[in-house]
Amino acid sequence: MPHLIIHVSNLMDEGAKVAFLKRTREVVIETLRLDPITGHVILYESPHKHRCTYADRDPNFVLVEVFMHPGRRPDLKAHLIERITYLINQYTGVDSKNIHAVIHEIPPDDYFGGITHQH
Repeated sequence: MPHLIIHVSNLMDEGAKVAFLKRTREVVIETLRLDPITGHVILYESPHKHRCTYADRDPNFVLVEVFMHPGRRPDLKAHLIERITYLINQYTGVDSKNIHAVIHEIPPDDYFGGITHQH
């Protein structure tokens, strides 16, 4: 934990995907000051024709879901999202107004799996 799921259009450049995922994971570890053996970043792609939004938005919008344990300060969470938004813009060209993020805070008792789980 934490885990990031980043939903993008399948128009993202193939060559940039691995570098983007690696750098995003590094940013999460740096920002949250985590042990480098924790955390995952997953890229979900959907076909451009399967995306729908209102008229003045880019159908290449990006949705970021961050799953992490509760207890981090609001300013730290905002800083994490700012850094991830910057990376998404750099690697995809999607404007920040078309990058949306949500943080799901999962109590440790509700998370199962991985090497750090206490149960």
